[in-house]
Amino acid sequence: MANKYPRKGILGVREQAARMRCSFSAFRTRVKGAWLISVGRVQPSTLSAAYKIEIRYKVGERPEVRVLEPRLTCREGEDRIPHMYDQECLCLYFPPANEWSGERSLGHSILPWVSLWLYYYELWHATGEWLGGGHEPVPRKPLRN
Repeated sequence: MANKYPRKGILGVREQAARMRCSFSAFRTRVKGAWLISVGRVQPSTLSAAYKIEIRYKVGERPEVRVLEPRLTCREGEDRIPHMYDQECLCLYFPPANEWSGERSLGHSILPWVSLWLYYYELWHATGEWLGGGHEPVPRKPLRN
């Protein structure tokens, strides 16, 4: 008898792209070779800016998320933005905790985390304190203005 609840498998970039197109049609999603590239806007709250983001994903690697516009900036007196990898990609989760895997849909895991990250980024600008918790990634490079 077949298992009623089969083990999930890793979602390939084409399946991830199909899911993004189906659930997040405002994002422009394409597959280029082994990479999924998806670009769209995220607005963490009605009072927030709408951020243009890019998600790049290759099976077996962690998704990379960059904010394309508006450009992320440091607070006055700070030399870096918290919770970023090399001041280029957002740090959305703690990899050793296995919070994300290729079995999960990018749109239903990474996108909500991007929205939360941007919300906490805006709060950090307002308060000077990162209220999102988490672990700071290393190495830490200063932001190049």
